[in-house]
Amino acid sequence: MATTSPGAVRIDAERDALVLTRAHLRLEIKDRPFRIHLRRDGHRLLRGLHVWACTGTVADRFVRHTEGVIPDERTGFPERTVAFALREETTDGVLLGLTLQGGRSATLRITLPADEEVLLEAHADGDPLRVALEWDTRTGEHFAGLGARHGHDVDHRGRRIQLGADRWYTGPDCPPEMLELGGIPQGDYAPVPFLQSSRGYAVALDTHGNGTRFELGARRDTTIVSVRARSGPLRAHVFTGPGPAARLRAELRRTGLPGLLPAWAYGFWKSRDVHEHQDQVLQDARGCAWHGIPLDAVVLDSPWETNYNTWIPNPHQFPDFAGMVQTLRAQGVRTVVWVTPWTNVDSRDGQIPPDPASRRLHREPASNYAAGARDGHFVREADGRPLVRQWWMGTGSPVDFTSAEAERWWREQAQRVLRMGVAGIKADDGEGYYLEDEVRFADGSTGATTAWRWGELYRACMQRALDEVHPGEGVLFGRSGWSGQQAHGILWGGDQASDFWSLQALVAATISAAHSGFSNWSHDVGGYLGHKGIDRCPPELLLRWAQLGAFTPLMQAHGRLQQEPWSYDAATLERYRGCVLLHEMLVPYLRAAARTAARTGLPIVRPLSLLAPGFADAWTVADAFGLGPSLWVAPVLEDGAREREVVLPPGRWIETWSGQRVKGGREHVVPAPLDTIPVWVRDGHVVVTHPAEHVARGLGDAADADRPHVATLWGTPRCGRALAHLPDGSPVRWSARDGWTLPPDRDVRTAQR
Repeated sequence: MATTSPGAVRIDAERDALVLTRAHLRLEIKDRPFRIHLRRDGHRLLRGLHVWACTGTVADRFVRHTEGVIPDERTGFPERTVAFALREETTDGVLLGLTLQGGRSATLRITLPADEEVLLEAHADGDPLRVALEWDTRTGEHFAGLGARHGHDVDHRGRRIQLGADRWYTGPDCPPEMLELGGIPQGDYAPVPFLQSSRGYAVALDTHGNGTRFELGARRDTTIVSVRARSGPLRAHVFTGPGPAARLRAELRRTGLPGLLPAWAYGFWKSRDVHEHQDQVLQDARGCAWHGIPLDAVVLDSPWETNYNTWIPNPHQFPDFAGMVQTLRAQGVRTVVWVTPWTNVDSRDGQIPPDPASRRLHREPASNYAAGARDGHFVREADGRPLVRQWWMGTGSPVDFTSAEAERWWREQAQRVLRMGVAGIKADDGEGYYLEDEVRFADGSTGATTAWRWGELYRACMQRALDEVHPGEGVLFGRSGWSGQQAHGILWGGDQASDFWSLQALVAATISAAHSGFSNWSHDVGGYLGHKGIDRCPPELLLRWAQLGAFTPLMQAHGRLQQEPWSYDAATLERYRGCVLLHEMLVPYLRAAARTAARTGLPIVRPLSLLAPGFADAWTVADAFGLGPSLWVAPVLEDGAREREVVLPPGRWIETWSGQRVKGGREHVVPAPLDTIPVWVRDGHVVVTHPAEHVARGLGDAADADRPHVATLWGTPRCGRALAHLPDGSPVRWSARDGWTLPPDRDVRTAQR
């Protein structure tokens, strides 16, 4: 007998199954054994899905020095579902009662809240360690996403990934004894519980707990997604839209679309690990000007405050902080300040300027710590005391952003600096692995449920501070990631060593981050940690990294050691300058792509598996990517390489270095001299840039409507028409019949290649 709900979901009791249907979807629930199959238009997406739970203990270890987590669990036998009963029918699904092996009871709520979505919510009684969904991994199935995965592959099949504990350095400088243990654990800064499958589905886990796991065909050819039960029920959104771009869009509409940022957010930023004095800040700006390198922002990394983190400029380090900011601003250069969501009681282990007065300041607790502790603005221990932990810049307490009062306290401190003219915030830290399950938040939640939500609240607080002081012009530059954090500012790829192994891992992280919804993306050109930890980035690597930076949404130079391009030889300086100028010229193209991302979720960096998911190699290409609608970028990732092999997407392409037309859909071997990065343009596309003379010193302060542009038609449009856009959405058209049609009252020159 069939029953039809008042909504769009139909529930049928068939001979051997309970069946839910909505639009394209058919979900079959079968007994003996309990299994669920999900089909879209007859094509089976998930086969053999079932629920299990297990007991166990956790002994994860956090390595503070490298911010790496070594996962360690002892788990019991998986208690699988042996029987189910229909408990309840609702307008959009059913609630099932489950009996697991060993007699444990569980529930599984299944709803179809939209035409292309299934929501599964599993809960097990008692006190299990994990609750899991498991289904068959199919032959030839590939997996992408899960945030910025720092490895050399973007297909995660065969891997067991614990988010927040899945980054290991195994490059050339890893000691042999560490290689035997799997490598050096590093900070897994930007995990995202969102998985894309080549089989036509995506899974997003609605959780913020440590210990979230994805096991992707690593054993018995099964896919397992699981959470620690202390983090709450396992809630899995299964998106089934027609193509990975549609499925990504569904997830970003749920958690937040990335924003279109002001022009300077996509320019060139200069940073260094420590500016010992404000003279060095001005030297960075003068150095770029003297050597013809465009510059849009200087980042004051740590330390710049009187202590960690007071939001008060150190007067011994910056005798005239406000005047320095104004001097830079008069040159068209913004100032960005670094911060973390900690306030210290002891900063002697952190970085401190070398002058005696600054050292005295850092011997005492931060000047705002006592007020924060008195007013309850910090995350708390289970007994109510402020949580005090050692982190990588000393010992302190994390701010509790679930409290409206604490959020306002922190935001108002930031705004005092922003009102001095500071235009951006580098929001470092915020990862959930610092917060144990037992810690308490003001909203009543615990670390078990809120650990990775903490970073999202932190970023939202900083974004709100910027919006209130610099509406539409302030920029947030953040490190931590999870679902929702793509909606606030820019993400950078964390700390890398200065070696080609790390550059290759960074490109793979760029691709997997894009597949996870991060559009506004950056990294430290040259690598932050240095070569072997003691030397600066070698010249050839610096240039190859700068070439990647030229084709990254934001190009940002940062490092522990002296990596200013003018401190290298003249040839390196000239080539570096060319990379920065090229990047500045591309800003309107990048911002037009960012506008698309803000509307549709399609990121600026576009993995081949998003562009052509049915192409044979699409899900495994880890060393090349699309940039916006028209470019294909293949960074050179091997020391001494002067050519490289590249898989081109299907279609017709033009080599930018030669003008030659080539056919995509196959591998090409192309030249890659030291002054060239292989880049292609789609035949028949228009690319909008700035003229070189407009950005020779940086983007400056011109309004978008007053900026000059160059619209270049590459090749011949197959249909006789081509369309591109300016960053504000104004169309630039070309047709074989009418030629160019340009926005009125805008300075747009045209060219053809």
